[in-house]
Amino acid sequence: MSFLNEGLRERIASGQFNRIVFYGMGCSSVVSDIVKGFFLKEGIPIHVDVVNDYEFEWFVNPKNLTDERTLTIIVCYSGWSVEPCLFYEKMRRLTGNKNLVVLSGGGKIASLCQEQGTSLILYKLRYADREYPLYHVQQFFAIFLDLFHVLGITESSYRDELEECVRYLKDTFDGTTLKRAEDIAERLQGSRIALLATADWYVALLKQTTMFFNEIAMVPTHRNLLHEFSHTEVAAYSDPAQNQAIVTIRDSSCDEYTKSKIEIMEKLFTEQVPQNQNIEFVIVDLDQDTFLKKFFFGHFFTVYIAYYLGRLADVTGRDLISIAAQNPWWSQESIELFPSCVDIPSDLSPQDAVATGSR
Repeated sequence: MSFLNEGLRERIASGQFNRIVFYGMGCSSVVSDIVKGFFLKEGIPIHVDVVNDYEFEWFVNPKNLTDERTLTIIVCYSGWSVEPCLFYEKMRRLTGNKNLVVLSGGGKIASLCQEQGTSLILYKLRYADREYPLYHVQQFFAIFLDLFHVLGITESSYRDELEECVRYLKDTFDGTTLKRAEDIAERLQGSRIALLATADWYVALLKQTTMFFNEIAMVPTHRNLLHEFSHTEVAAYSDPAQNQAIVTIRDSSCDEYTKSKIEIMEKLFTEQVPQNQNIEFVIVDLDQDTFLKKFFFGHFFTVYIAYYLGRLADVTGRDLISIAAQNPWWSQESIELFPSCVDIPSDLSPQDAVATGSR
């Protein structure tokens, strides 16, 4: 944290900030959403906003960004996403980046911070997957919890709770659990998938799950709020000509109205009528005793579903994300030039790859 402004660090530790605005895209956005859900569930007295577009006015009031009690955190692991850099420049014009911290693994945005004296925290993974950072979202989350404790934002790093989760996961993910995930994948094969959850898990779990299904299994998948779905999209399942699947996250602590709604929808779409012949309805239960256990179980269970679903697919991937998002770090060319995902460079030219010994 040597690039973190000491004055800002003192303001954070003093408890000056009662609002955190996270900015992130892709995997970085997922981690921000998890933090938001965790803060809400744990009753941590800091309001969290998550912004997913550099046109931030549609997500948060600009007055909040200039408020002395607001800490803005840009999360960009690759450092090469275009939108965080655009947001960074907007914040520089709006606030002079006074109460701004960038969390990154390097790249262009880290270089900008160092050139312009903006607070920067670099974080690294010991064994970083070069092609797919979303595999590490649970590690990013744990790193953030430790960082918040070090900075004085939270009273605990939750290390004990995380270690308990590790033990729980080792005991739980046996052959039986994996077979359940594989069976669900077989039911989902060949379908377009809708993921449903109540607001808490829509925020903390469904974005990453959607990404897993789209990017690992390469199955068209979208997410919606359970109750909103029942007022809108449900009509499209009247008698679909193509295979459709609905995967619903059911929390054991949800209210009776939600439980009843899930039961009604399950009956609607599992009834033996001709209109349901192309519909699969799947429930994933979260019945653990803490938020962290529910989150990590849901995370890994859906990863396994995506894994088994991907094994059933016969699809050759293209460089679509790198090209569409204009992020050169995730291109096949950069992966071959820079095979390590640690100390991400700010120059991706072949000459720099040779100069740094990456090639």
